[in-house]
Amino acid sequence: MTTTPPSEASPVGSVDKALTLLELLAAAGPEGTTLRDIAARSGLNKASVHRLLRALMHRGFAEQSDGDQLYRLSTAALGLSHAFGAGENLPALFAPALASVSEHTQELVHLGQMDGARVLYLDKVEPQRTLRVWSRIGSRAPAARTAMGRAMLAADGIRGEALAAYAQATESADGGSVITAEHLAEVVSVTADRGWSTEIEENEQGIACVGVALVRPGGRSLAVSVTGPIERMDERRRGEVGELLREQLTRLAPLDFTVAALG
Repeated sequence: MTTTPPSEASPVGSVDKALTLLELLAAAGPEGTTLRDIAARSGLNKASVHRLLRALMHRGFAEQSDGDQLYRLSTAALGLSHAFGAGENLPALFAPALASVSEHTQELVHLGQMDGARVLYLDKVEPQRTLRVWSRIGSRAPAARTAMGRAMLAADGIRGEALAAYAQATESADGGSVITAEHLAEVVSVTADRGWSTEIEENEQGIACVGVALVRPGGRSLAVSVTGPIERMDERRRGEVGELLREQLTRLAPLDFTVAALG
């Protein structure tokens, strides 16, 4: 990606350059990019790029991995997207549905939305019995290895070669399993046929999840998942939870949201 120069000079050149770097980091995705590549694509010299990146890192808008030295967007930039999307009041709209699902299952319930190749966690409802998991509101995880992500991929009709980028995103993520495109294609196909997805210890050891997607006209799909310890979420229980999720969300989802159709 190369940025298109504006028709008029920016009134604040340093701000314009920093925004250019943010656009390049966003285009690079979760895999990240090098200082050399950023400099080449932005047309700025490496010294200037390095100073701007350090400033963005200071404010939490960029990060650099110790392992590969690649630059990526960080939590503050993602927080802007979360704050903007929260304007729809999705957590408030889905609060009755999430509360009902948690009450019926006595398990942790999440609400999420696709954000690039990852799932953005919009809300969670904790059960009375405590379950410690890594997730938090505003955090992200590779869609390919989460029940919510798999449900949305199936609902949105993502198939074939288009799944490769989602599988690849699991390679650069910290922790969790690396998912191949072939395995993801099989999982998405099964999800579409039965109407609910699963994830079993692929995102976090000892944890299993079931997810169902909801679609709406002209808007992005969402998903709701139920998360529990593997000893409580055996195959039979996962099937029961999948059907319960579809039933509860069909009844309680906000207007214009529809549980994803089978097949």
